[in-house]
Amino acid sequence: MNRLSLIAIACAASTTALGLLTSPAQAASLGDLIQNNDTFTDEHLTFSNFTFQYACLDFNNSNATCDELFAAGHVRPISPFQIGVGPATTPHGPGIRFNDFFKAEEGYGIDLAISYDVTSTKPIYSFHLGFDSVLDSGRVEIIETASDMDGNFIGQLFADNITGNNVPDLADSGSFSKPVTQFQILKDINLTSVPGTGDSTMSTIDQEYAVPEPLTILGSAAALGFGVAFKKEQSRKKSQK
Repeated sequence: MNRLSLIAIACAASTTALGLLTSPAQAASLGDLIQNNDTFTDEHLTFSNFTFQYACLDFNNSNATCDELFAAGHVRPISPFQIGVGPATTPHGPGIRFNDFFKAEEGYGIDLAISYDVTSTKPIYSFHLGFDSVLDSGRVEIIETASDMDGNFIGQLFADNITGNNVPDLADSGSFSKPVTQFQILKDINLTSVPGTGDSTMSTIDQEYAVPEPLTILGSAAALGFGVAFKKEQSRKKSQK
């Protein structure tokens, strides 16, 4: 079941904002960032223009609303104010973390869409997605789509908590199709608990963005220097003939 099908049968809400600068790596809620027109920074990265959407599913009652399911404790979150935002903490590079007690009890589902813009003072070559969840309990999956500022696709990550499949469990990494300093992220978060599969839960989602390692930069520079020297040597030999 994808996000579009969930939204088609359930409630949805969205908010959007352009950003002003907050203190670097200062924890806040996603709702605060949206409502106060703030941005979030971690080292050389600035995150802005946050949006939030949600939709819910009751396998036994297609007319159930998100408010009803949240009030009964079946799904969470349905408000951006319930989602904390802070710096990513895993070692792949600076980034952003979203945290809450994300859940869909057995027999229910919730789908979240979080988007934001990323601006970096350094070229970004790759990105990493990771989250915590109980393996093979319910279904938790995240699809991360990156686009340039013109909306052109530049990369995608996919991770879930289902073992035995052909995709990375709980994490994925990938390289952009080109180095970028400005881009957009759409994070599609789906928790679906078909009856009999157990609850779907998680508490943190980390998103990180990597610049080239120093050795990679040196290697590229050396290769470039060798290429220039080779061309000069070839040119010198031709001029002597």
